[in-house]
Amino acid sequence: MNLDQTTQDTLINILRRTGQEVVMPYFRQLDSNHVQQKTSRSDLVTIADQASEDFISKEIRRCFPNWAIVGEEAVAADPSVTDHIARADVCVIIDPIDGTWNFAHGLSDFGIILAVVVKGVTRFGILYDPVNDDWVYANLGEGAYYQATDLKERGTYFAPEKPPIKLEISQDMPLEQQAGIMSIHSYQGARKQEYAIKATRFARINNLPSCPAYRQLALGHFQFTLTYKMMPWDHAAGVLIFTEAGGVCRLFSGEEYHPSMLDGEMLAAQSEADWQALAAHFRQ
Repeated sequence: MNLDQTTQDTLINILRRTGQEVVMPYFRQLDSNHVQQKTSRSDLVTIADQASEDFISKEIRRCFPNWAIVGEEAVAADPSVTDHIARADVCVIIDPIDGTWNFAHGLSDFGIILAVVVKGVTRFGILYDPVNDDWVYANLGEGAYYQATDLKERGTYFAPEKPPIKLEISQDMPLEQQAGIMSIHSYQGARKQEYAIKATRFARINNLPSCPAYRQLALGHFQFTLTYKMMPWDHAAGVLIFTEAGGVCRLFSGEEYHPSMLDGEMLAAQSEADWQALAAHFRQ
C-alpha cells in the first residue's frame, strides 16, 4: 500500500526542514575540522552529514515510531543495519547528504535522498535539493513529479502554490546524441581505460552524485547513467522515480533491481531498446 498524502507531506516537510535548518547553514561555511575522510580523499563525511541524518532519524522516530531506519552514516558504523530493508514491515532509507564531496568543496550538486520501503518494495521516493528547495518524487504506480517552489515559499515550509509537474521520459534518440552520467575515474585498471574510450561515442558525459543524477534523468536532461556502486541510499528512491517517469533501471548483468541489493553495476536508460543498445556497447 502506498503512503497517504498526509504521510508524504510529513516526510517532505522533514526534508525541507533538514535542508534549510541543518544542511544549508554549513554550505560553504565548513572549517577544516568539519570534514573527514572515510576510505579515501574522495570519500568524505562532514559534520553536516551526521547532523542531517540525526535530525531526519529523530523526526522519523517521532512521527513514525514503528518504522525501521537505514541511514548511510548508521551503516558506516554498523553494516548489519541494512538487514532492515528486507526484513522490516516499513523501512525508511536515508542519504543525509548525497554528494558530500561536492558539498564539502562548495559545489551545489548535492541533495538529500529518502525512500520508503514496505515489505521489501520501494513505495515512495524523494530527491530533495536544499539549495533550491525543490524536489522530485514518486509513489509506486502513480508516476513521477517535480515540485518547484518560488522565492517567497523557501524556508517557510508552506505547501507550494504551483502544482507539481508530471515527468515523462521523452522519445528515444540515437546513442551518439545522448548525454550520459558516468564516474569513469571511479573504475580501476583496464575497465577505466575501456569505459573512457567508449564514452567518446556520446554527445556528453558528466559525473554527478545519485540525487542530482536521478533528478536529471527523470527531468529528461540526461538519457542514461552507468554506476558501479549499489548502496541502497543511492538508488532506492532514484530507481523508483526514474522508472515511474518511464525509464528502465536494471543491473548491468540483467538482474532486476531491488532495494536490498548491495553489489552490482546499474544501467539506467530511457527505454528497453536503449538499455539493450547501451548494454551491448559497454559489453563489447
